[in-house]
Amino acid sequence: MTAPTSRQRETADACPGVARPFSAVDGSIVRLRPAGQPVSVRALSHLLDLVAGQDDPSILLTSRAALQLRGLPDPLTAAARAAITATGLVPRPSHELVRNVVASPLSGLDRGGHCDVRPVVAALDDALCAEPGLSRLGGRFLFAVDDGRGDVIEGTFDLGFLATGSARGVVLAGSSSRGWEVPLAQAVPMLVELAHEFAVRTRGGETAWHVDELAEPLGTGGTEVATPPPAPARPLGSVGEHAVVAVPLGLLRRPHVDALAGVAETVRVTPWRSLVVEQGARHLPVLEAAGLATHAGSPWNRLHACTGLPGCSRSAIDTRAFASALAPALPTGLLPVHVSGCERRCGTPATAYVDLLAPGSLDDALATIRATPRSRVPTSRSSGGGHSTGPEPSGSGHSTGPEASGTEHSTGGTERSWT
Repeated sequence: MTAPTSRQRETADACPGVARPFSAVDGSIVRLRPAGQPVSVRALSHLLDLVAGQDDPSILLTSRAALQLRGLPDPLTAAARAAITATGLVPRPSHELVRNVVASPLSGLDRGGHCDVRPVVAALDDALCAEPGLSRLGGRFLFAVDDGRGDVIEGTFDLGFLATGSARGVVLAGSSSRGWEVPLAQAVPMLVELAHEFAVRTRGGETAWHVDELAEPLGTGGTEVATPPPAPARPLGSVGEHAVVAVPLGLLRRPHVDALAGVAETVRVTPWRSLVVEQGARHLPVLEAAGLATHAGSPWNRLHACTGLPGCSRSAIDTRAFASALAPALPTGLLPVHVSGCERRCGTPATAYVDLLAPGSLDDALATIRATPRSRVPTSRSSGGGHSTGPEPSGSGHSTGPEASGTEHSTGGTERSWT
């Protein structure tokens, strides 16, 4: 008998992968999930080779720390699938949609957090891929692994782990404050056990995507847990010997990857359209010269945009081109600035922001930015805290259409919702 859910889905999620790309107006969309693991710079270079013939070849960094390609052949050819798989970014094709893991990207590299969760992340990825029954979790089920600093546990997730000491932590299920205190060594087994329970309970005709959609709580027992620590400021630039660099509009391009290839073999993708480069601090001038943002004063630290034309047929403007033209003139400020191509406002930040809705000119945009109070909280968003049924979310604005860039495309540094 299938357990009832509090929210019935009419369709399965449409999150794209290599095995099931999504068809958009500009071709196939494919999303690759590193599962919190290091990504080879050589693999990034090979991905860019696949889109080299496009007008603006790039890899999109999503707010789940994933990599997205669009404009691929539709239908996706066997040659394109083989080339993507050859990068090593799809280690278990049957489980590619399940490897949705966000983790504290600086864990083990600085003095933040209670412990180094990199071994936990690696063990979780291995355990998820080893369980045949977990291949049906779906593309929106999200794991969050936080080393105790509060950087990734602040968003919404399905199952999470928050370190509370050097060898202990709390396993969390959904948005509930109920959790289970466990030794560090038991974190992965319990996460997998709860994930398996979710998969079993949603087997059959149900289409629940998230733990919070279940009518009855997941797991047994558990206790009220303390509120997670407030999220720390997100560093940009040098972090000791290491570096964090932001990717303008989340679009990783050939000059960026070529510069990275000269300084590192691997990078870690963050949920905030940035990359962690180990031993990269001394190379920051090279990375900045390639177009990556290396300091908080960069306009790309607060300038966002939805997909826009030509990728989204609903958009009235090429939002990314407009944002690129606006960047050099962006006034100093604190609020994120988001360029939307239509009233859906896909990908808007979860915080207050400056709302540029299909601006007619740079002068119009600058006037709006200067006139927006610093404390303004937007009242019109693409649907707030809901769950998207389209494959292209971007930030925390949620969309129901296939051309949206709602929850999953990271277009800015302040998105908090990953559902």
